[in-house]
Amino acid sequence: MKHKLISILIISILIGCAITTIYAASSEETTANQILNEKYSENSKILVVYFSRTGENYNVGNTEVGNTAMIASYIKEYLKADSYEIIPKNKYPTGYDECLDIAKKEQEQNSRPEIEKKVENLDQYDTIFIGYPIWYGDTPMIINTFLEENNLEGKTVLLFNTHEGSQDAGTYNKIADKLSSSKVNKKGLAVQGQTARTTEGKELTINWLKQQGY
Repeated sequence: MKHKLISILIISILIGCAITTIYAASSEETTANQILNEKYSENSKILVVYFSRTGENYNVGNTEVGNTAMIASYIKEYLKADSYEIIPKNKYPTGYDECLDIAKKEQEQNSRPEIEKKVENLDQYDTIFIGYPIWYGDTPMIINTFLEENNLEGKTVLLFNTHEGSQDAGTYNKIADKLSSSKVNKKGLAVQGQTARTTEGKELTINWLKQQGY
């Protein structure tokens, strides 16, 4: 009987911890959504551009806010900047493997997925942060769509990304080459997906911003 009570107690504790973890993750996602949907100032000179995928993410599970979006929310909040989400006209599948299949095909075809809506008042921004996940050792192809459809000449561009071990995968140099008429700061921020969703991820982001002079 004693052993049975101990087993029940252990199970109760484990369930309680799981519920707490789920609640904490949900709370962080809610906060990130609120920040990203908030417009701080119509006169902001800084724009945080990001592409991020919800649904099933590697090592994270199903999310309502993508890993890269979490980093974007920290930057937006700290700098009181505006934000713009790159939303594909044709949505990616929520399943991880299904999304990977499409991402691989887009890379092989060097495709340019359409973006649902354009950036408003791009001319008013002097500084553009651009964030994305690493897919198959490169930026998602929709990032190339954004870079080619928008004139970033003369603007300061800072890059950030989420990954699962590949860091920036050389994408900062590729983007710098593509944006030769922009002032691209190649000292970007690469954060692992799981870390992006934690207090550590937020601290890494703020420390990086401070190192860049913000």
